[in-house]
Amino acid sequence: MSGFSGAGGAFGAAQAWDPTATGAAVARLGEAREGANRAVLALRSAPDLAVAPAPGVSLTGLRACGAELDARAAAAQALQLELEDLQRDTWLAGRSYEWASDAVRGLIEQVAGSVAYALGAAVRTAALAAAPWAVAIGLVVVPLAAKLLLMHPELLASLTQRAAAAGTNLGRFLEDTSAFWERTGEVLMANPAFTAALALAIESSDEALAGLLGIPLPLANSVESRIGDDEVLGLLALSAAGGAGLLSGGGRVQAVFSRPVAPPSEPVTEPAQAMRIILEQDEQVTIAEYAMPDGSTRYQVFVRGTETVAPSGSSGLDMRANLENTGAAGSQLHGSDAAVAEAMREAGIGPGDAVDLFGFSQGAGAVANVAASGQFRVENALLVGGPVGGAEIPPQTAVLSIAHEGDIVPALDGWADGEGVQTTVIESAGGHGSGPLARHSGEEYVDTLDRLDDFAGDAWLARIEAATAGGEPISGVGVHLRRR
Repeated sequence: MSGFSGAGGAFGAAQAWDPTATGAAVARLGEAREGANRAVLALRSAPDLAVAPAPGVSLTGLRACGAELDARAAAAQALQLELEDLQRDTWLAGRSYEWASDAVRGLIEQVAGSVAYALGAAVRTAALAAAPWAVAIGLVVVPLAAKLLLMHPELLASLTQRAAAAGTNLGRFLEDTSAFWERTGEVLMANPAFTAALALAIESSDEALAGLLGIPLPLANSVESRIGDDEVLGLLALSAAGGAGLLSGGGRVQAVFSRPVAPPSEPVTEPAQAMRIILEQDEQVTIAEYAMPDGSTRYQVFVRGTETVAPSGSSGLDMRANLENTGAAGSQLHGSDAAVAEAMREAGIGPGDAVDLFGFSQGAGAVANVAASGQFRVENALLVGGPVGGAEIPPQTAVLSIAHEGDIVPALDGWADGEGVQTTVIESAGGHGSGPLARHSGEEYVDTLDRLDDFAGDAWLARIEAATAGGEPISGVGVHLRRR
């Protein structure tokens, strides 16, 4: 049989996991081609009917039956060749479209970057014209003021009182702002153009910063081309996380204690079931261990989403950890992703043990980075409503990434370079969330996943079911994440 070399290997050979629309179509055509090939083999393995018939058997009928078998084998062979041609053409057409799409996206990013640079430069010019030392003073005064307000809430109350005495109702302003977002945020987020624009704006933040600092645009573009868009964004995120650390205090996120929990009675395969476990588990991370029929051990890891904005003693899943996770590069993990990897090692997971990862929101970003780090043998990953576009997960890992239309959180990772996670955007089941983060509701994701009907989801489900069949529970542990 002839083969065709493409993404993920040659047709007719074992292919790496490809969750793109092109990959899904090629995989389905490959299944059909293999079915036709099996039909050809079955028809050609039938006994030769060109023999002398037994008494009472019609020679004409016997020859007609043999001719029919030959005709059907030839038709199956022709169908097989047609499917192989169609598979090849589908791959070529799909990849051509994706390459063209990437070129258009690159042009849009270039234009947006130039606009962002111009805006940053305009802000810098205006600030320096108004007060030459305003920028320098602001870099010192603003962080110190924020630090004082965080350390002494009574100062904020005093500031509110002084604003009221001066005729400015600061509390009313904050209330009106909150009410505005509560009224209009859900409508804005439901518009795909808005979320796409937000992702593009985040991706262009490096050009805006270059303009603000007065760095020549060609130099900024040269640095970005050498390092990569996602890497530059990651460095900015790490810088912002470091600034947040100076303002709020607290060290890195750590897996600080654990306790035994009952593992599910069998390995989890259904996306909706995994989401229920994530929402209902007592700790931020749950790790279940299973004995497989072949004598190996399999682990499944479930990670919750952001629980607090400011760092606290109760949870390390804070907003600063989101910034730290964005700064992940290869095996270098910095935030809650590093704590998840730490928890996995403490649970006894070795580099050669099979692992399935499940995460929601920040948890999705954390487990995506763990899978991309290469520290563990991650075979399957379910990522729900998370900023995961920049994670370059190896093709051997089957990834199902799901996001609701109108969910702003996945857009916070910016526009990926093209090598990151491919996310399937689907309509929410609705009925639970409200406000700007309405479509990020975990309960809505449970309902949506319950009715999920998508080829990528079917292919992922088939793969994880085959990999986990026959697993028997051994133990489970709940791990607490805290910033210390």
